[in-house]
Amino acid sequence: MDSPAWQAEEMTIPKFHELLRIDPSIGPKLVTKYLEAIKQHDGTLKALITINSAALETAIEKATETLTYNQTNKSFPPLHSVPIILKDNYSTANLPTSAGVQALQNLRTKDDSKVVSQLRAAGAIILAKANLHEFALQGITLSSLGGQTLNPYDNTRTPGGSSGGTGAALAANLGLAGCGTDTMNSLRSPASACGVVGFRPSTGRVSCVGIVPVSQTQDVAGPMGRSVGDVRILYGVMKGPDGGEGDGREVSRTIPRTGRQVRIGVLEAYFQPEIHADGTVEAEYIAENKIVQEIIRSSLHSIQGQDADITLVPIAPSSHPDWSYGTLFAKGDTQAFEFKHCLDEFLQSALVSATPHRSLESIAQSGEFDLQAMTHVFSAALEDPEIFSLTSEAYRSRLEFIAVLKESVKQCFDRYDIDALVYPHQTQLPVKIGAKQQTGRNGVLAALTGRPAICIPAGRSPQTASAVLGVPVGLELMGRRWEDGELLDIAERAERILKSRVAPVLY
Repeated sequence: MDSPAWQAEEMTIPKFHELLRIDPSIGPKLVTKYLEAIKQHDGTLKALITINSAALETAIEKATETLTYNQTNKSFPPLHSVPIILKDNYSTANLPTSAGVQALQNLRTKDDSKVVSQLRAAGAIILAKANLHEFALQGITLSSLGGQTLNPYDNTRTPGGSSGGTGAALAANLGLAGCGTDTMNSLRSPASACGVVGFRPSTGRVSCVGIVPVSQTQDVAGPMGRSVGDVRILYGVMKGPDGGEGDGREVSRTIPRTGRQVRIGVLEAYFQPEIHADGTVEAEYIAENKIVQEIIRSSLHSIQGQDADITLVPIAPSSHPDWSYGTLFAKGDTQAFEFKHCLDEFLQSALVSATPHRSLESIAQSGEFDLQAMTHVFSAALEDPEIFSLTSEAYRSRLEFIAVLKESVKQCFDRYDIDALVYPHQTQLPVKIGAKQQTGRNGVLAALTGRPAICIPAGRSPQTASAVLGVPVGLELMGRRWEDGELLDIAERAERILKSRVAPVLY
């Protein structure tokens, strides 16, 4: 090779574009390396559902474009030649879109989803479509079509979810960057479990048109990567030119902070282990929570110690209403009320050109899904359509609860004059293969309030026989609504201090 020595592992978008300036053939070579890595490792990881057979051909075509850009000294489009992994609920005209469901394995769409169109226009190559928890309804990434995705750091554990295929693939260096969706935790859970970065933008920033839906209230599409920098670049393309800001912008503080000064509230209520309905906590959970707390608190100590312009502000549980997962899920989660309506609307839309099923009821009757992967959300509206509908009093009550919750979080930010809240995304490690759900996740607060939230690597648990590097633990930051760029700035500063991203050892 005439170009300088390079490695596909831990490649970043800026580094890749720098190499393309030297040697346009690096584009096809990178795609080839990823395809070889997929062939070598994905049989075990089960991170991907569909490989784009045209990816290498597209990369070769773009190498010609690269040569022209270089000869004319023009800037590359932001994602020029970047091999992207999409969660398989993003519609793609040239590839099936399954949502991980066997019943939908042959679903085809006439066009790309809006976001995919923007990615392609910015120069991206769709390398593959990733496994996800079936219908994106849970956090362990198990599906009837893709099977059980494994955590690259510990093959006895899940990769989180529901965007676990994307997270595992990026952690294992099977692609350069990726896209997921987030209804409750689904971008940030695999980021935490797989040692990558997952960003949930403010609700409404990124179009969800053409993405297989779960909830019109809570769904968000967002970027994933191995660095905040790559996530920022990808997000810049995904949000489009208008940014989707809409109405209801949160009022900024009266006196803006100057320079690099940042105040981060430490949400103490989200550090503690989740208590079961009977008031007990499992011993294993307590031990794992201790590990998580030590990693996150050590990370916060490092951030404050090495960045004098960051101030950490303790937020006591007594200073705000009950924001526990149990309460927010029981009173605010809208998935079971919206899923059937949203899915049926998608399946019956003009975008879908071919599908064996045009309704959730038809899918349920087919039996072509993994019952173990299903949750109450899947069956609720089929079993009790009167309650679980968009016209019920119970649904209206949830929307009212969300409105009150948004105001309580805004008051907390204003009272403490903070730019972000920080907490562990998960209060325990990702569960072992065979568990039916991932408990102890803290993503619901951002999901219900529509605020931007990002999870970055904070460290890893102690080494074990099955996890030679330990299991990743993620630190989550939640910002002010619409202030997505400001939150990315804070995350990038924390990332530079922590430097916690380490590639897994693959066999």
